[in-house]
Amino acid sequence: MLSRLEHKFKIRRVSKATDNEYLEALKIYNGTTPYEIRTSSNEITYWLTNRNETNGFEIYLFVLYLNDEIIGLSMTTYIKTTKIVIDEYLAVEDPFRLNLVLLSYQSLLQNYFQVNAIEVAFFITEISNKNNGQSVDKESRISMKMLCMEDYGKVSALYYTLPLGLTNHESSFEAFLYLKSNDMINALSNETYLGIIKSIYYDYYITWYTPFLTVTQLDEYKQKVEHYYNLVKNSLISSGKPNISIALSKCETVGPNTNEKLSGVLPTVKKGSWIKYPVILLLILCMPLLLIWGYSYALNYLNIQMSSLSNAIGAIISSILTAAVSLYLANKKS
Repeated sequence: MLSRLEHKFKIRRVSKATDNEYLEALKIYNGTTPYEIRTSSNEITYWLTNRNETNGFEIYLFVLYLNDEIIGLSMTTYIKTTKIVIDEYLAVEDPFRLNLVLLSYQSLLQNYFQVNAIEVAFFITEISNKNNGQSVDKESRISMKMLCMEDYGKVSALYYTLPLGLTNHESSFEAFLYLKSNDMINALSNETYLGIIKSIYYDYYITWYTPFLTVTQLDEYKQKVEHYYNLVKNSLISSGKPNISIALSKCETVGPNTNEKLSGVLPTVKKGSWIKYPVILLLILCMPLLLIWGYSYALNYLNIQMSSLSNAIGAIISSILTAAVSLYLANKKS
């Protein structure tokens, strides 16, 4: 019976696209993130490779580890003009999609910016509001359960997610921004909100897609961005209010179809002591030499020729080695 259980959560920022662990984590991202909200992994790898100080944004990619095993990938984006961090993706394998796991990584990711003295005004997450909240996607429902425990507030203003390129039409929809700061604010000025939207739309999205679109396609994409930006801007003007209220989440159930089970027990990884295996292997390698030396010493003491007992000694050594290997394999399986 195990008397000690532990789990170790760890994140590591990826610095190059040839990182084998990044490629392994990217497979998990591709396999768990719905198509309608999934940024192309080729585009992500491009911006990882082509980081530039002159860009208006910087992506932060992290491999996620549980007990030193890779279980997922996270991506956040830092926009320099407004100093906001957008929580883009937190993709983990299905058995680990639990509150404990997601919240642990969320905390580590936010702590990364604090430890590295990166100035952050707000952490921001986009939450779908399709059909007035009646068609919320699975990822948004999962995010909502985390946001309510992390003191994120809903910005009560119009917002649209931009299309992920020109062909993924399902990726653009009405949404809400949820934000978190080091102070629980309850309002934003219209100017601050528009500044945040402009930095997301122009400093981030347009810059992101510029390398992947032709001149004509880029003009078409800019027109879409302009359209959504004007919708948000005109909505603020028509409200006639100088400020936008921010409502803290009440951890209410989101939508009628909330079958995602995020509570429960984290699967325990049973790990034996790694020290015993090298010791066993060392004994297996050294045992024949010790036996030969012992027999040689005893036979010389008894004045018996070694050659007369060579067959017997060989059989004994073979039996001992077989028993030792069997014991090692049995221990390893257990």
